Amino acid sequence: MDTIVTRRKLLAAGAVLASSTRQSLAATPATVLTAGEVIARMKQHIGGPWREGGVDGYKAGSPETVVTGVATTMMATFDALKAARAQGCNMVITHEPTYWSHPDTLTDIADDPLYRVKRAFLERHNMVSYHLHDHWHALKPVDGINVGTMQLMGWTRYEHGDNPRLFTLPPTTLVGLARDFQKTMNDHTLRVVGDPQMPVRIVYESWGNCSQFPGAQFLNTEADVLVIGEAQDWDLVEFAQDLVSSGKKKGLILLGHVLSEQWGMKYCAEWLKGFITEVPVKFVRIVEPYWNLHHPMFEINTKL
Repeated sequence: MDTIVTRRKLLAAGAVLASSTRQSLAATPATVLTAGEVIARMKQHIGGPWREGGVDGYKAGSPETVVTGVATTMMATFDALKAARAQGCNMVITHEPTYWSHPDTLTDIADDPLYRVKRAFLERHNMVSYHLHDHWHALKPVDGINVGTMQLMGWTRYEHGDNPRLFTLPPTTLVGLARDFQKTMNDHTLRVVGDPQMPVRIVYESWGNCSQFPGAQFLNTEADVLVIGEAQDWDLVEFAQDLVSSGKKKGLILLGHVLSEQWGMKYCAEWLKGFITEVPVKFVRIVEPYWNLHHPMFEINTKL
């Protein structure tokens, strides 16, 4: 009888202890991470000085905002903001603008209806949009955007030691290289200048925007083809066309600004996970806004 009573007492005491422990844990607040603390850690890991000025900084929210999750994306489009929120992330680290200009200038759009709707969405959901352009390109030892795109294409082993923008690939053709980009990046709207059957070995890259200069200089190197994000038709594209017309064996591939660089923001999420452990860190792919007549599609999220 004493043995039974003792066992009952022990079980009852254990239940009380377990209940007390659960209540104690429930009463203990979770670790709070603010947007300012996320940026402070980034400054410690960027590998170089954090320079004031430029375009980097808060475009919505504040350093005091409590972070539920971090999303990296190429551009803080409305689609990207919606996707980040749907995944529980209220801090968006974007490589390109939130408000449709490189410096996110508000002078001419403060009364624009779309600006007000987008800003209201960010405020309603307690979201931060932080522009990370200049410092991500300045990541040491290698530009963060370049790392991501090289990894995606499997080009790391082909990089020239003296020039991280130059690659010697296995022999292919201009159309073969373009198809490789189309397949790997799911790029349905890339454009190409040059003879499709032109042999290609050496490639010069300039992800993102590339104008006549330094684009013309890149085309005048040993490279067979220059691969970029975008250019104006009347400067670098015209230069490339005239170069081909003059008899030079050269090519130009335009992938689109976002598709040429967004893989660097996928790498940014991997980088952040090394020192942001309190909350989830996720990469948000940009919805493709374009479609062509051979592949009509519509991905844009129209629901608020």
